[in-house]
Amino acid sequence: MDGREDGFEPLAVSNDNPSQPEARERYTRPKQSALVRTGKRLRDPINRWFARQSLIGDDAILRSDLLPCLDELRRNWRVVQEELAPLLAERRSIPAFGSISPDHRRIANTSAWKSFFFEGYGFKAEANRARCPRTAAMLDRVPGLVVGFFSIMEPGSHVPRHRGLTKAWLNCHLGLSVPGGPERCEMEVNGEPVRWLHGEWLVFDETNAHEVWNETREPRVVLFLQVPRPMRWPGRLAARLLYEIIRRTGFVQDVRKAIGA
Repeated sequence: MDGREDGFEPLAVSNDNPSQPEARERYTRPKQSALVRTGKRLRDPINRWFARQSLIGDDAILRSDLLPCLDELRRNWRVVQEELAPLLAERRSIPAFGSISPDHRRIANTSAWKSFFFEGYGFKAEANRARCPRTAAMLDRVPGLVVGFFSIMEPGSHVPRHRGLTKAWLNCHLGLSVPGGPERCEMEVNGEPVRWLHGEWLVFDETNAHEVWNETREPRVVLFLQVPRPMRWPGRLAARLLYEIIRRTGFVQDVRKAIGA
């Protein structure tokens, strides 16, 4: 599938000096806390229980229409794209994901993966929100939003195969600047290749193994959200408890400090 089949061109972006590739910092992953290590040991049995609570099945990739909370952003994706454009023109100043979230440095150990945060676990990055007020206002209307940020993958970047912590939430990518052409710009979920389309949501369960590539000469940008999985009330209650526990961990507090929330 060609990235331009949807009829849209990637956003025109500029580097400060396009002839000079950005020097990419590398990050060392800190030692994981005992709580995080325990959570990883328990995640498989807990996730099997969450899967039984799901009201939308347990597929690795899900239809976006199962999540009506995403509709407004999809309808107004051009508004989001307009607010993104000036950020991309100065994207060297946007922090790397690994610098904001040290616990993710196994999969984000260089500055090639950047993140412009709006909020995480209820903590809001007010300065960033002020730069994209219409996007921020729409995010405020997503019930139970866990995380929201622009995810920017620089040319030649790669996120190695990994899987996330919980089925309680779903990862949602809204395509905003998707390079076309023959080079690889895609994600694999459980070995199945999927590609982003401008103005469309890609929704998947991050507990399935996934890997991401951008081997093009342009940045790939999506609006990255984590939203609650529709579940029966015991699952919703357990997910809320999990949210409150994670919100108080050093993992989230690191992110909170980094985004100025």
